[in-house]
Amino acid sequence: MTRPLPRLFSRLYRLSLVPLFALLLLALLWGAVLAQIRQERASSMRDAVAGSESLARTLADHTSTILRQTDHATQLFKLKFEESGGALRLKEFTRPRGLLDSVLPSKLALPIALVDANGSIIDTSNAYLPEYPGGQAFFKALAGNALDVALVDTPVLDAASKQWTIRLARRLNDSGGNFAGAIVVLVDPTYFVDDYDRLDLDEHGALMLVARDSGLTVGRIGEQQIISDRIDFRAPGPPARAPEEIEIVPAIDATDRIYSYRELARYPLLAVVGVSRSSALEHFEHRRRLYLGALVGVSLLIVGFGALLTRQSARLRRSSRQAREAQALLRAAHQASLDSIMLLKAWRPAPGASPQDFILADINESAADMLGKPRAELLGQRLLQVLPLMRGERFFERFVQVMQSGQPQEEEFELKLASGATRWLRHQVVPIIDGVALTSRDISARKRDELAVRDKGSFLQSLVEHLPVLVYVKSARPENFGQMVVWNTAAELVTGYLAVDVLGKTDSVAFPPDFGLHDIEDDRAVLAERGVIDHVEKPLRLADGTTRYLHVVSVPVFDERQQVEYILCIGEDISQRRQQELALRQHQAELAAVTDSSPLGLVRLDRERRCTYVNRTFEAITGLPRAAALGAGWTGALHRDDYPQMHGALDRLKREQSAFQATLRWVHRDGKLVWVSLKLAPILVDGRVDGWVGSLDDITTLRLSEVALLESEARLRTIADTLPAMVAYIDADQVYRFLNVAYERELGMPAAQVLGRRIPDTVSAERYRMLVPYILRALAGETLSFEEEDIKDDIARCMEVIYIPQIGEDQLQVVGFHVMRQDITVQKREKQRLLALAQVDTLTGLTNRAGFLQKLSDCMQESRRQGHLMAAMYMDIDRFKPVNDTYGHAMGDALLRAFAQRLTHTMRATDIIARLGGDEFTIILSHLHRPDDATVLAAQIVSTMQQPFDLDGTVVSISASIGLAFYCGADITPAALLQQADVLLYQAKQDGRNGYRAGAVEP
Repeated sequence: MTRPLPRLFSRLYRLSLVPLFALLLLALLWGAVLAQIRQERASSMRDAVAGSESLARTLADHTSTILRQTDHATQLFKLKFEESGGALRLKEFTRPRGLLDSVLPSKLALPIALVDANGSIIDTSNAYLPEYPGGQAFFKALAGNALDVALVDTPVLDAASKQWTIRLARRLNDSGGNFAGAIVVLVDPTYFVDDYDRLDLDEHGALMLVARDSGLTVGRIGEQQIISDRIDFRAPGPPARAPEEIEIVPAIDATDRIYSYRELARYPLLAVVGVSRSSALEHFEHRRRLYLGALVGVSLLIVGFGALLTRQSARLRRSSRQAREAQALLRAAHQASLDSIMLLKAWRPAPGASPQDFILADINESAADMLGKPRAELLGQRLLQVLPLMRGERFFERFVQVMQSGQPQEEEFELKLASGATRWLRHQVVPIIDGVALTSRDISARKRDELAVRDKGSFLQSLVEHLPVLVYVKSARPENFGQMVVWNTAAELVTGYLAVDVLGKTDSVAFPPDFGLHDIEDDRAVLAERGVIDHVEKPLRLADGTTRYLHVVSVPVFDERQQVEYILCIGEDISQRRQQELALRQHQAELAAVTDSSPLGLVRLDRERRCTYVNRTFEAITGLPRAAALGAGWTGALHRDDYPQMHGALDRLKREQSAFQATLRWVHRDGKLVWVSLKLAPILVDGRVDGWVGSLDDITTLRLSEVALLESEARLRTIADTLPAMVAYIDADQVYRFLNVAYERELGMPAAQVLGRRIPDTVSAERYRMLVPYILRALAGETLSFEEEDIKDDIARCMEVIYIPQIGEDQLQVVGFHVMRQDITVQKREKQRLLALAQVDTLTGLTNRAGFLQKLSDCMQESRRQGHLMAAMYMDIDRFKPVNDTYGHAMGDALLRAFAQRLTHTMRATDIIARLGGDEFTIILSHLHRPDDATVLAAQIVSTMQQPFDLDGTVVSISASIGLAFYCGADITPAALLQQADVLLYQAKQDGRNGYRAGAVEP
């Protein structure tokens, strides 16, 4: 009753194996595809958020550019207002092609008001709203703050409609620096969201500008404008939103969007951009539908293939029954064999397919014992399931090869059993019908003996390979004399010759004739003397031309007949040690040369205070020859009145370990009196005095110079007091040691009250904090010049300050620094005015050639640093010369001004327009999203310039030709980029004028 049940379960298992596998495969496939869909959705969300962030950054950059230009306009008005003594008015400032047009596009038509010191509006432009600013907070802040900084705020114009504006106000001063009023400019925030077309948004995209201090918002969705004060932001985070995404509450409308924002660094504004979530994820939804469709199709294929495998499994079971019957015929023949015998039948997943495994059709008891399992349990099992280690080229693929070729094979191999034991087997594979017969014999005992011998050889080989010296062995047998049999790793590293290129070859073949290790005379000497030959220093010239030096010992190795069979050579690389010895000798020679060339006399005393060395300078100073100075004679030239001081110092040196310094007189052998500064210091070895070393410095000239120095100081004081600049000297402790009369007037104190005091005691704490970095740099040895701005008697000044460090007598340490201060306020203002005029074309008000080249270089550096695309346009006016020749130069100048004005109105606010000269104009287009942005502008310029020009009643018609060159980080100069645009301009003219030619975008 018990046998039918296991058979039933076994049959059910075989029948359900393939269907269960198919179900598992389907589950894994569905799980993987759904996980991929989730991952791609998260990636699409990240890309959408990144795109929204990029659009917000573009809007913020554009808004910041317009506000900076407006700020520059207020700064320019302030400069001209103060230069004119307060006479400048808005009509002159805002006239066409006037000062305002040079910094701000005239199409903006911003409301501007000029306010006097009492807060009353004295002049307006472009419909400035009437109001009294005198009592407002911004006006009071300007009146109370003398800094030249524009105040930016976002006041509400109409509380009912929540309309608000961006207000920029700058303080105006009179000629005395007192508050004279303010220039106020209003910027409508709707300009940035209504008239801005660079953002690629669909009809559901949202564009907003938010005031950070008040929460006021202006924006648009498609053609709908939004003005609100109730919009707020929050970051829900995962899983509701992406980590970088923000959410606007309350929602503006029913459209689900992905919002990002960008703060304007210098202004209290936020740029917010929202893209439609459905549009951003449209590509992902398309891929998701494709994935699900493909998943359904693959699932149907797996189901069909599983049904096919179930049918083939039934056929395989029938074949297995037939194989078991055939094995029974051979069982009796191999059961009694001492060798392990297995009959293996090929297993194929389908008829006609290649064998994927072998079935254990029969196996004798010896083979079952070797495998460690009962024979009954192994019969019918697949070989690779019982012995997975037989999968691979050595076993399974060889069995298949023998079965297919019909040629038997034999080999020896190591087998690791499931129990962990290891056996060496010698087996023979013989082909049978649709399988192989495998006969194995246990040769473990013999193999272990062989491996033991091999391990001993491996140990010796490893020892030789890891020795830090060169070890190589060559044959001394007559039939292969000089053949290399050993070449260790150290030999490879030192010589550069690998063992694979040396072993098995004679040294005459492996090495060039002049190679140091190929020395036939040494080999013959070893054979003749039958003893050790030692080469203390053998040069070895390598293939790269360098030379190394080896200490080589050649030792004969004898065979059992006491004949030299091998020559063992052991070499040590002594190149580094040899170089160190040479360097030591060179350093000793250099030290002797240095001491002899030293400007100081040098003397060394032993522990008994006897002289053991003097240099040549000592001989020159004292007049004592070296032979006379050695021993006790080194003090022989000392002045007799200084003997007590010298001997007292020597007695003190013997008791103490301190240094000695004194100024002594020496009498030269030619009778001249020499003043010497003597310094003696102990030589300490392990805390014990081993002698003394001293130096003698001839200061005779210095003593004579002291009187001349006092006279020179008096002359310098007179010169310094007559200089218009402020001059002072400050020591390393920041204490005043000298200052001239001009410096006294600056400090408002006489020199007697300043000298001896530190800098922090004479200036304010705020000014000292500003000066201390420069002071420290000067005390570190750096000569530096900087400009310092301050206010004295309510007058702003610009001072040029120079710090010059003073090096001490040792020429090493900075002992102080000199200060020179000069008022350069007038020169500074004139330089700024000339610099501004030098970069503006006087005819058109555009940037001139010098300013254009500087700005082109700056834009190219920014493009290279940030990876943004930019372009340079080079254009000229077609048929300009006939107009100039026909109507005169005055009409030609008027045409150039009208052309420049029309060109300014056509281009974007961020573009830089310049006139290089004549009728040649250039434009810099930065921060381009794609090349089409530039070509659209070029086409628009060509179209615009085709319209006639009315020049005070004279109508002329011209056209424009343009060359357009792109730049995106290539390693070229601004001149090269301009040359590319010029070549393209020439091509446009060659093609008939009135058009443009654009170059390729090179990465």
